[in-house]
Amino acid sequence: MYYMKAPKKRQISLRWFVALAFLSLGILLVVGYTLLSINYFINGMDASMGRNMGKVAQSYLTDPATAAQLFDDYPVTSQWREQPQAIQQAFASPPEREGVLYKELDQPNFLAKPSAIYFAIRFTSPAGDRFLSHQVIPGVEPRLLTEHRGSLNTLLLISLGSALTLGLLIWLVMRRVSRPISALGNWARGLNEQTLNQPPPDFHYPELNDFAERVRSSLSSAQHGLAREHRFLRHTSHELRTPISVVRNNVELLNRLQESSDQQVDLRQLQAIERIDGASQSMLHLTETLLWLSRDNMDSLPAQPVQLDTLMHELVEQMRYLLRGKDVDVQVKTDPYSMKLAEAPARIVLGNLIRNAFQHSREGQVKILQLHNCVRISNTLPSDEKNAGEELGFGLGQQLTTQLTTKLGWRYNNQRKQRRQLAELWLQPPHADAAARRG
Repeated sequence: MYYMKAPKKRQISLRWFVALAFLSLGILLVVGYTLLSINYFINGMDASMGRNMGKVAQSYLTDPATAAQLFDDYPVTSQWREQPQAIQQAFASPPEREGVLYKELDQPNFLAKPSAIYFAIRFTSPAGDRFLSHQVIPGVEPRLLTEHRGSLNTLLLISLGSALTLGLLIWLVMRRVSRPISALGNWARGLNEQTLNQPPPDFHYPELNDFAERVRSSLSSAQHGLAREHRFLRHTSHELRTPISVVRNNVELLNRLQESSDQQVDLRQLQAIERIDGASQSMLHLTETLLWLSRDNMDSLPAQPVQLDTLMHELVEQMRYLLRGKDVDVQVKTDPYSMKLAEAPARIVLGNLIRNAFQHSREGQVKILQLHNCVRISNTLPSDEKNAGEELGFGLGQQLTTQLTTKLGWRYNNQRKQRRQLAELWLQPPHADAAARRG
């Protein structure tokens, strides 16, 4: 039974995040200063037009006839209705404040280019109030519009050039910074037992060099710890096999002596022998698990067809001695199924699961279900759970089983539901084991 991994959320790399952040900030600054420059440009044009119209008004006050001839495109009237029709239509009402420049744009929207610009001003003469206006229309004033358009185009080109220059600088900086960071990541991914003993390369920046040295030191310490643990498991398990074998042989010898003896056997002696027998078998299972955990390569395990239902019944019968004197009902339900497996570790793992269920059940039911490559074992927990850990190997056997299934690439789950312990195991063929460990 295979399970698809949930798709990982796509994350942006640090390099792109920093680049986009700087680029966004740069574009924001360029656009902001461009809009500010355009505003200053327009205000400057308005100020220039205001000064020009002020000079026209001053000339009119000095010599009205001469001013009317020289500045015929700046009409001066005593009544607002005498102004050109286009000026009257552009402004909703005559200028009210004296000496203030009024401006209106003829454009369909804010971003569109205006088709005409209208100016009007009100000033006072000895003969009374006067109205002065001017209109900038394409074709009528080509020189002024050309200068205006040329200045605005120059401003836009400067803004575009600034944005491109800023983008180029950001790209150069990010390239300079990202290369050592990428090299650091590639170096960290390529670390192994051989390269850990070598000094890290130079990554051009003291912070990166210090980080690389810390990574190498941490991984080297972890590697030494794993090596010590590996040696301890291998040596301890080998050393324990000899005294366990002696205990097992002497238990068998005692059983044979009792069977051949004509004297009545003391019940307390039988109970003591049974406890020694059960404890030695638990130690034997734990030692075998430790031996398998100390193996360096699980991919080279010999695999052969294994009949799972037959194996389950065989292991249940081997572990029934753990139920002596207990009011426990065992229900075994299997499905005829054969698959290619490494039989030795499968026996150890399944045997540990059955042994844990039998050993830690004092009453109730033990349910064993095998369906294809899935095995489910549940048992009733004792009511006094605080004493559940007094049995030999409680917790340690489960922990070692978890480590062994992880090393084999088998999916294993052990959880507690109310007063029942449920263990689930999905066995996989050797090629699936190797793929799972590589993944």
